[in-house]
Amino acid sequence: MDEPMESAVDGVEDTVREREAEAVDEPAEFTAVAVPEITVRWNQELAPVLREAVVEHGSLEPGGLLAELPALWRTVDAALERVGPGCLVTESVRHDSYEGWQVAALPRYDLEGGFGPHGRRDVVPPPRDRRALVQALVDAVAERPCLDLRDALGMLEVFAGTYPPGLDAVCHRLLAHDLRQGLAVGMAPLHEALERRAPGRISATCYQESAVGSRKAKGDPAMDNEDSAGALRGASGTMRCAVFDGVTGAGDGSGALASRAALEQSVRRWRMDEDLPPQQLVDELDAAIGRATPQGSSAAVLATVRPDGTASLVSAGDTEAWLVRPLRHPASSRELPYAAWKLTPAHTGYAERLRITPDAEGEESALVNYLGNGPGRWTHTTVALAPGDLLLLASDGATEAERDRWFGTVLTDLAAQLDASGRPPAPALAAALVQRAEALGGWDNATALVCAIGEAKDG
Repeated sequence: MDEPMESAVDGVEDTVREREAEAVDEPAEFTAVAVPEITVRWNQELAPVLREAVVEHGSLEPGGLLAELPALWRTVDAALERVGPGCLVTESVRHDSYEGWQVAALPRYDLEGGFGPHGRRDVVPPPRDRRALVQALVDAVAERPCLDLRDALGMLEVFAGTYPPGLDAVCHRLLAHDLRQGLAVGMAPLHEALERRAPGRISATCYQESAVGSRKAKGDPAMDNEDSAGALRGASGTMRCAVFDGVTGAGDGSGALASRAALEQSVRRWRMDEDLPPQQLVDELDAAIGRATPQGSSAAVLATVRPDGTASLVSAGDTEAWLVRPLRHPASSRELPYAAWKLTPAHTGYAERLRITPDAEGEESALVNYLGNGPGRWTHTTVALAPGDLLLLASDGATEAERDRWFGTVLTDLAAQLDASGRPPAPALAAALVQRAEALGGWDNATALVCAIGEAKDG
């Protein structure tokens, strides 16, 4: 059946038009630029666009999106071979619950309103097609429609952990990798890593580094560092670790009191109960901070790493958790040997604005949820681990952004360099992140706790 394709990009009208086959008797009014009118007629029914398929029709569950992407990459490769590069817009990516993926590819028309037949083309997707794929993927899982690429990347950054884990790694690989052999081959190493699970029991060993920051130091060694971190292994082999980032009052050091009170309460509870429900833990930490200081509060990220290969994460504020995982089958000699993705969202004023509007600006560091004076919003998620993983918990000083550089790229670059140097990756990564924070200006306390995941030894 004939069906017009819905809105394309850059202000192009909802229906893409092809030049009328018959000449128009009366020419249009003279203009300086003459543009042919184009109409596209589809020779088959179009499936719903990806956002509609996920949000309205339920043909894909958000949590299962990543597992279905390898089939999409094969379909996109076929579209690039058949139609040519530059054939994708956000609405090109479609899905049907029975038929699966569909790519509505738009040919690049010439000024005569047509395009010539051709043989196999280079399947390397150009920037335009890559951007369209990223926007379509984020649009499918976002709370509101995605406006553009900048909007998509912003939502990936602040809502990680609430989106399918690893979606940020998928999108950044789409934008940055050479993909010379096509999407299906180029994305395969990452998908293998995303799906990897521990074949048996795992072990966990934690390493920690922390520094005040030269511009943060006020000459009080006892109170300048408002970060606190620690780890404890239980009798069952379960490892618990946490990073707290104190938020001070008017320079009164209450942030340090808050973070230390939270850590002390965490250790106390870890020793008493190995399976404390997240809500009860959050309530107890909040109460402990309230007893320690009436003004101070703390951001927090806590992890419980179990021998069965699962990790439970609780976070509030702007502390972060990331997973760094080795790639087993690099696609080329230029391939970095690691991938990384964020596991926790941000609870900031900027994040709250971004939920509603793509025009959100500022307030990146203004916390709206934290521990102390009554817990606000907090998140809980469970992730699967595998031997070789590096689970990072860090204060925002250790994850400070660099201009136009995703922090996941920072992690994979550092892990690759440390691995090549022969140093043990986990303790070296913790130290490197703290050193990096000082090199970027030393504006904040920086704490990095890296948990190295290995195979459990018998006995």
